[in-house]
Amino acid sequence: MEVGVFYLIEIWYTRAMKIEDTIKKAIILGATGGIGRQLAKELARSLDHLVLVGRDSDKLSQVQKELTGSKAQLSILTLDMLDQVALEAFVESLDADLLVNCAGLAYFSLGCDLDSASEQDLWQVNYHSPVQLIKQVVQKNQKIQLVQLSSLAALFPHPYLAAYSASKAALQTYTLALQEELRQSDSPIQLGLYILGPVQTAIFPPKLVEALGGSRLQMKPEKAAQQLIRFIEGDTSYAVIGLRYRLLIYLGKLLPQKWIIHFISRYLRKGLNI
Repeated sequence: MEVGVFYLIEIWYTRAMKIEDTIKKAIILGATGGIGRQLAKELARSLDHLVLVGRDSDKLSQVQKELTGSKAQLSILTLDMLDQVALEAFVESLDADLLVNCAGLAYFSLGCDLDSASEQDLWQVNYHSPVQLIKQVVQKNQKIQLVQLSSLAALFPHPYLAAYSASKAALQTYTLALQEELRQSDSPIQLGLYILGPVQTAIFPPKLVEALGGSRLQMKPEKAAQQLIRFIEGDTSYAVIGLRYRLLIYLGKLLPQKWIIHFISRYLRKGLNI
């Protein structure tokens, strides 16, 4: 009986914890994108220090200006995830309680039409750079909470997003395997992987948004950011953001994979005019 009571108290305490109780300084990679930008707005209200990282200095300055007056002390840093040397230097000087990687790259096209240079860039941003970052942090044995954002494409192969789907699936496999390794070694690093479905961001061409049923079927960045923070507060290692997407994954387990892929293909094909 006493064990049960203490367990309920522990659950209540964990849910009652706010992000500012454990996180003082956070870094957002990809802070100028739809999700990263909104996450910055949410975190700036409660944290002491927030570092905005992206490859476009003008866009970073714009986000910093939008957040003027927030509680957090704001800093900006220009970093191209394609620059491995710069990324290594960034991680070497990393000093934060939380790092969220929102950076990602996608190309909508026939898989065989994607040129080699673009595909290499996609793999670098979506897989190789995140892995490099994680490996460096692990080698430093630095206490930090790392959060990597991913996509439903990691679970369901998306036609016309073949390379993107493959890169996200590879990152998910790597991250989940490494999570267990870190648990077994009692590492101070907390590694989380959060899956997002379609979110209202500029990554989707207007015609594709219309084909997918319009913006009403996409999650708003504000809602996505708020749910992300709740999972971070709970130190959740793996989560799917959005009830509708959790239901979709459940449905996907009941149907043959080729049906799901065909269903996705119909919508993407219509939206891309292929």
